Amino acid sequence: MRKTFFVVMLSLLSVGMMAQAHGPRGGYESERAPHSVRSHGGRHQIECATHDQMVLVLKTLDNQSFDDKKLEVGKLCVVLGHFCTDDLARMAKKFSFDDSRKQFLVFAYEYCEDPQNYYDLQDVFSFRSQFDEMMREVRSNKRRR
Repeated sequence: MRKTFFVVMLSLLSVGMMAQAHGPRGGYESERAPHSVRSHGGRHQIECATHDQMVLVLKTLDNQSFDDKKLEVGKLCVVLGHFCTDDLARMAKKFSFDDSRKQFLVFAYEYCEDPQNYYDLQDVFSFRSQFDEMMREVRSNKRRR
């Protein structure tokens, strides 16, 4: 696991996914390389992670046997990379339980490149109540800042 984890982190760093920010989504928009744009549901969305980067991240999540380890790896990837809502949804689907998905997505919100699309994450959860709870926690965290 350590070798795979190291390879993922090295890959994320080497392809320029590291934020050059002083904090999540804070004041570095003009410093980053431009991202390609894809259409999603009639609106444009920033494509933050490349296909190869997502394959590597998803494979690493798949290699973790338990959700607690997936949560550790997922959080680290989110902090180091640039992910949009669609990318986070793909990552969250690798968790076995809605509660783990909720924890991951609440954490990831602060780092998400397009948080205005977080409502698109409803399909990630088995139960609508978990999605509603996640959104309440996200709103609550925003108010505390």
